[in-house]
Amino acid sequence: MTARLASAVIAMLSSVSGCSHMSSGSLPVPTAPHCADTVQTTVSASRNTVTVAYTEPSVNQSGDPLRELAKTSVYYDLGDGRVLAKEVPSTKPTGGGQITETVTVPITESKDTFVRLCVTATDRQGRESAMTP
Repeated sequence: MTARLASAVIAMLSSVSGCSHMSSGSLPVPTAPHCADTVQTTVSASRNTVTVAYTEPSVNQSGDPLRELAKTSVYYDLGDGRVLAKEVPSTKPTGGGQITETVTVPITESKDTFVRLCVTATDRQGRESAMTP
């Protein structure tokens, strides 16, 4: 099954922080951010791979051309927050490459399981963008 991500992933080259929950008298407990509902499919133990296709970003959030794209990261989310599935080195520092990757979602049940997918971009300084889409 192919999940087509945004035709142009926009790199927001700013830090992404996890959500946290606060209960009375306790310290915040970080949780993994969730992928948006925009790109979703179902997987099962017998069909646990998803092909993800997208275009690397070539501009940052301000619209300036990228010069230091290091990688994109593909995540899956089964409902408990995103999990890194694959890191893909950039095709070039200015981005714009067409990417097609197959990721495996670790499912042991034979029933269909809902999964969301998202991608981030990271520059050479390690700054990760917000999730796209």
